[in-house]
Formats: sequence, structure tokens, C-alpha cells
Amino acid sequence: MSSSAEARLDNLRERVEEQGVELHDAVQEFEDVARRAIDPRHWIRSRPFHWAAGAFLVGAWLGGRRT
Repeated sequence: MSSSAEARLDNLRERVEEQGVELHDAVQEFEDVARRAIDPRHWIRSRPFHWAAGAFLVGAWLGGRRT
């Protein structure tokens, strides 16, 4: 194999490795975003008053129902 072909092959290997690292980082970031989106603690911490008011209203509605 000629030296220019080896250099091109090495360059391609480096680019593939760099893109693999970038892909890994992107997947990690996506996983973090997905976890926050479905984690109820994140939503409760972001708007605690709304959740407390909602819990109070649901409790009042359930407690006020007659059987």
C-alpha cells in the first residue's frame, strides 16, 4: 500500500473514531434529557406550588364526594 493510501486510511480511521465519540456524547445527552422529561421529581421541583395546589384540589374533590 502506498504511503498516501495509508495516510488516507489513517485519516478515515481518525474521523470514524471522532464521530463515534461525538455519537456517544449525543446519545448520553439524549438519555439525560429523556430521563428529566419522564422524572416526576424534575417536574415537581420545577413548579412545586402548582403540584401542591393540584394535590389539594384532587384531595378536596375525592374527600368531598359522597358515596
